[in-house]
Amino acid sequence: MRCVFGMLVLLMAAALVGCSTPSSVRFANPMILTSASPGQVEVAARRTLTELRFEVEYPPAAEGRLTTLPLTGASWFEFWRQDTLGRSQSLEASAHTMRRKVTVAVTPKDQGCQVLVKVDKQRASAPNLGPDNIAEAFSRYHPEESELVRQNELAKTKYKWIDMGRDDVLEQYILERLQLAVGRAGQAPRPAPPTVPAGRPAGEAPAAAPSS
Repeated sequence: MRCVFGMLVLLMAAALVGCSTPSSVRFANPMILTSASPGQVEVAARRTLTELRFEVEYPPAAEGRLTTLPLTGASWFEFWRQDTLGRSQSLEASAHTMRRKVTVAVTPKDQGCQVLVKVDKQRASAPNLGPDNIAEAFSRYHPEESELVRQNELAKTKYKWIDMGRDDVLEQYILERLQLAVGRAGQAPRPAPPTVPAGRPAGEAPAAAPSS
């Protein structure tokens, strides 16, 4: 029993520590990237979405536009995932079934490109899940009926998805990831240090040429 309790405590602690906190830096959305081409940003966006466990639709609906399939949000115990950021959203995903869909649009802009990130959030709703009256509740949960029969009754419920607006926190996180990825890819290589001929100590000035 102590072992089970200890495991639960460790899981809860890891969940609290693992809940990613939003960055304090705000990025413009759409954001201008002057150090990368649209192709580089699109590759970085595809990699970022894949690392966040989103599945990108293929083929793309339009050139320069990446759209993902809906992804069910992470619960509080899935502390290794980063698609549900912040403790409040993690608790929300634990209490309700949430899902997100990401769209990344990359267009040329001057010498670089412009990237727009849009994350749409939805919550599952089952308006017909509960019984309408006591008689229906007794019929559905009658002790003489098997669990399989009750599950079959509940399976008739039709779920629908309610739009919950945009997830600005995840949008900012994706923009931050893209800027970091493009910054690393666009860094100019450092110049190589000057070569020192063998036999001369480093820092010693070369001998002056003899005058004629």
